[in-house]
Amino acid sequence: MFTALITSLIVCIIEFLVIIIASPLAKPKLVLKFLPEDIRIKGSKHPEPPLYKQMIAHFLLSIFLISYLGAIIFLGKDGLNKKNYGFWNFFFRYMIFFYFNKFYDIIVQDQWLVMSTNFFKNIYPETIQCKGWKDRKFNNKNQIKRIIIFPFICLLISGICVIL
Repeated sequence: MFTALITSLIVCIIEFLVIIIASPLAKPKLVLKFLPEDIRIKGSKHPEPPLYKQMIAHFLLSIFLISYLGAIIFLGKDGLNKKNYGFWNFFFRYMIFFYFNKFYDIIVQDQWLVMSTNFFKNIYPETIQCKGWKDRKFNNKNQIKRIIIFPFICLLISGICVIL
């Protein structure tokens, strides 16, 4: 359990740093797709950064994706190295990992970074007057879908770990 929490925390820190560093460098289309609809529409006319900045943003995003996948593999390999580590041990380990990341995503990214700070408003000043900045439920459908699908993903990954 502790290993899953620490691994998840490391991935969350990497994700936060990538968001903070890469958001001003990325195409508006990439960043805005995670924000409320009226902000997406208003910010879509924001000028694109130079290509080299976009490449840096994509490189940082790939680092995050590799770290996320690496964490999943690490948790599986670590579990395989432990004796008497069965299906349910893997399952709960991955549940902790995925739900901790989701909790972080909802609380820190959606509610704090997007809704409570001016971080994205500073990047896209043309969106300052948008009502979406006050809509704390803007991402509920996507979050609920992921929360529902996580146990099935954990079952699948746990099954793969047990087979290995």
